[in-house]
Amino acid sequence: MIIQATTLSKRFSRHDAVDGASLSVPPGAAYALIGANGAGKTTTLKMLVNILTPDSGSATVLGVDSRRLTYREFQRIAFVSENHQLPERLTVEQYFAYWRTFYPRWDRALEQDLRKRLHLPPERRLDKLSHGMRIKTMLAGVLAFRPSLLVLDEPLSGLDPLVRDEVLEGLLRQADETTILISSHELTEIESFTTHVAYMEKGRIVFEEPIERLAARFREVNVTLPRVSAVAREYPGTWLSPEVSGQVVRFVDSGFVSDEDLAQRLSAQFGRIENAEATPLTLREISKALLRAAR
Repeated sequence: MIIQATTLSKRFSRHDAVDGASLSVPPGAAYALIGANGAGKTTTLKMLVNILTPDSGSATVLGVDSRRLTYREFQRIAFVSENHQLPERLTVEQYFAYWRTFYPRWDRALEQDLRKRLHLPPERRLDKLSHGMRIKTMLAGVLAFRPSLLVLDEPLSGLDPLVRDEVLEGLLRQADETTILISSHELTEIESFTTHVAYMEKGRIVFEEPIERLAARFREVNVTLPRVSAVAREYPGTWLSPEVSGQVVRFVDSGFVSDEDLAQRLSAQFGRIENAEATPLTLREISKALLRAAR
């Protein structure tokens, strides 16, 4: 595993920001860490790259204890956050010249290609760049040294659609050679390249799995019953946020196996039914269903 974290915990004052989180990121994955604001995603990412030290638990990154990462490992790890501070008095050209000195694997041809594709003005000072341009500058800077691991904390937050597309294009061009761990609320945009998903709630990893398996087990279900009196009051735990409107019951099934299995479970729950429809969900819709159920 590129990252193997076991029961990581971090407490701030009286608040458990991360409470026993475990996750595994395989080589070559584009691993999305999703969840509500305050779920502990940023704290988890910072512990993995040794910006924060866990109170308990452990993690290995590139085979090394995260608390003992050295310059050698950091030449293979990139971390980009929407809150990163840049050396504002430098121009874009000076920024890249500065970072080149730290990375033996720096690819000048890739740097120039990224700067051209992302439309980065070489003579513009960093403090004169828009938020979107700053994110693109940081992304080009970390991709140019061809990292083995790229950790991204809300890199798309606050970007207009065109800039988001440009940032994602830069990521996708190197997805084959870089393992990506990304925390983002822009789930529609990242779904196209995500291979694995972990859902975090109240400091814990509720589940992690390949996105194909996640998508296969979630369905939005609409059931029409022959009469109002057939509506039940108790529902299986895998049925999220059930709603009743007359003779129609709506819910998200987080344990979908097949249409035949669903039909059997509906029959066992309600007896005779008039109609049932099960519709696949996008990653964004799955996230919304989980957040709604958590509330």
